[in-house]
Amino acid sequence: MSCDPFEWTCARCGKTYSNPFFRSYPREFWKGNKKHSGDVCEECRDEVDVSNVRRRKSRRGSSVVGR
Repeated sequence: MSCDPFEWTCARCGKTYSNPFFRSYPREFWKGNKKHSGDVCEECRDEVDVSNVRRRKSRRGSSVVGR
């Protein structure tokens, strides 16, 4: 790792970003059957958010009796 203060690594995919305009987003995500939390890139943020919405919708629908 360099001494560049703007360099950071995505906790989910492992890509290293040195551009100060790339933003990191704190998220909780599953990786290798374990729940992790850390800063993720925009790509991973979108994937994590979509999977969380799907998980919430499936949970909500499964608790309804009589469907």
